[in-house]
Amino acid sequence: MPLRKDEDQPFFIVGSGRSGTTLLRMILASHSRLAIPPETYFLDPLLKRLPATRALTNDEITRAIAIVTGSIRWPDMGIDTDAYAAEASALPQPTLRDLVEIVYRTHLGREGKQRWGDKTPAYIRIVPQLAELYPGARFIHLLRDGRDVAKSFQSVGWYGPLLNRNMGEWLEATKLDARWRRMPVADRLFLVRYEDLVRDTERTVRGICDFLGEEFEPQMLAWEDKVDRLVPSREMAIHAKLRRKPDPADIERWRREMSTSELLVAEAFMGTELGRAGYERRFGGVMWRPLMPVVRYFCRLVLPLASAVWNRIGSPARKAASARG
Repeated sequence: MPLRKDEDQPFFIVGSGRSGTTLLRMILASHSRLAIPPETYFLDPLLKRLPATRALTNDEITRAIAIVTGSIRWPDMGIDTDAYAAEASALPQPTLRDLVEIVYRTHLGREGKQRWGDKTPAYIRIVPQLAELYPGARFIHLLRDGRDVAKSFQSVGWYGPLLNRNMGEWLEATKLDARWRRMPVADRLFLVRYEDLVRDTERTVRGICDFLGEEFEPQMLAWEDKVDRLVPSREMAIHAKLRRKPDPADIERWRREMSTSELLVAEAFMGTELGRAGYERRFGGVMWRPLMPVVRYFCRLVLPLASAVWNRIGSPARKAASARG
């Protein structure tokens, strides 16, 4: 595919959260030409509620401005809301692309770069819509072993303590990737494995640069001093490892951190997709297949009910403590 002008060729890092996408952002943003702002999130609702290509009406412009500036991540952009609204409203017959590019161009100007990317993992849900908005866009799907992803989500507590509830993002991302690869956008979708990024960082980054049509630059492998400037401070607690080089110990953490029962649960829900992605399974043999639906049923129905009852009646220890007053 021939390369276009920089403004026609943004790139998007997509996939599941907790898969190393912020690490990849740091690496690519260390390139002399590439800038990637914090996660945006506003493109999804914009593309769901407004036309992707035609000029917007005045009401649609107002709605678009409200969606962009009302995003939960808007404060991370560091752009004054009134200034953005004024610039967007002043554009003559703008398209949706014109409005969102104000944000990306502002970030490019601050960084002194020429080409922008976006690192919002959830945008894997709207790859075809983004490809319509930007016909020259490229997409990098960063894939990590789903068991490590689920355990990482569980550790930060975003989806609660039950392991099976921490698998949804990864399952959705892997299934969507398979769907998009059956569509015309497939030739613009590049799969990168987190494990390869950790084990052989330079070779993997060189491959990404080739895909983007950019020259590899050695400083891309020295991103650590940019972390505090590029990552929102409220996120540093969950990205502490960014200040160091990738460690092989970051791979296959499930072997050390998952109990046998947790691993069984993980593979009961993710086993098929793990196998398709080429990951070794502990319970992949034929003899385990009849047990997997039972595990899924227990986790989806019995375990939440038992937890609810337990929380309602209180544990014996809590009851005893209450009785002691």
